[in-house]
Amino acid sequence: MLKEISIKTNEILNSKKIDYCIIGRIAVACWGMPISTANMDIVLAIKENKINELLEEFIKARFVFSKEKTYKKLSEGKPAKLWYEDEFSIDLRIVKFTIDYEALKRAKAFKIWDKEWKIAPPEELIIYKLGRAKPKDWEDIKAILKNKTLRLDWRRMEWLSKTLEEEFEPNFFKRFEKLKKLKFQS
Repeated sequence: MLKEISIKTNEILNSKKIDYCIIGRIAVACWGMPISTANMDIVLAIKENKINELLEEFIKARFVFSKEKTYKKLSEGKPAKLWYEDEFSIDLRIVKFTIDYEALKRAKAFKIWDKEWKIAPPEELIIYKLGRAKPKDWEDIKAILKNKTLRLDWRRMEWLSKTLEEEFEPNFFKRFEKLKKLKFQS
């Protein structure tokens, strides 16, 4: 089922020529280890006057959500969940922070289910995961850190953490300090 909603989502985003990148567990699987998930997390670069048109496309594709509440959340820069057959969903959020613009600019193309997807770079993905810093986010971070083929730019992650401290949450940089300790454990 995730394959089905992914393909529909890919087709909608491409048909509307919307720049985006995947930032959730699907992205973690690209940079780290396969991890099960029932949703997709996507950051979108879309103008506010195009949100309704995009939401109409998701309605046509049988996604379920309150159009008014979803529009309001997206236009406020908050994440919005669109459901597909009760147990699968996509979480959308419109670019708002420096990290979002950087992730879009540096996203890498991956083939997933015979579709090309833009996946957030591993540095941005790790810092996104620090944003919530729940136990599963730390698991995801560790999965990426275990990929010895990656040459992570720790100075970049430090800079991204500092920008999020300024733009999003005071004391965010303390999470980066905790992350640096993981660097030496992996």
